[in-house]
Amino acid sequence: MDFNVDPMSACVAQIEKDKIYFLDEIVIYSSNTDEMVQEIRDRYGTKIPIFIYPDPASRQRKTSAGGRTDLSILQNAGFKVKVKHKHPAIRDRVNAVNSKLKDSNGVRHIFVSHLCKIIVKGLTRQIYKENTNIPDKEDGFDHMNDSIGYMIDYIRPLTTQGIYSKPTRWTMK
Repeated sequence: MDFNVDPMSACVAQIEKDKIYFLDEIVIYSSNTDEMVQEIRDRYGTKIPIFIYPDPASRQRKTSAGGRTDLSILQNAGFKVKVKHKHPAIRDRVNAVNSKLKDSNGVRHIFVSHLCKIIVKGLTRQIYKENTNIPDKEDGFDHMNDSIGYMIDYIRPLTTQGIYSKPTRWTMK
């Protein structure tokens, strides 16, 4: 989930082993966390456990929320909230998503329903600011991509899997 007033964005996925299936998306303009909670409840009810992987900024108190945090709103709604203590580097989050779209062996780990039009647009049209590795936020594709990135970076962060041999000892005679 990515917290913004315009728009507040959440992707809905099912995770099976190493595969992530995006089944739905929620985008609400001029919204707040309470409205997002209600929309999730209206769509999915309360019978199944719902895990939310929000923006780490959800820990911050907002004066407009009466001292509540977005994190506490989600937790009090009964969601199982999984959030890191700080933001991952943007490059790491983007690379984590890209590595799941197709890994170094050519295997796909992300599958997107044709119903998820904003997710498809975001993944196919997001560009970077010229001469940087910072996503361009002008076209609005970043909010859903951020929500995807927070989840993937939490459940499948980038790791180094290099093969290292023991160092050789050198001696002088």
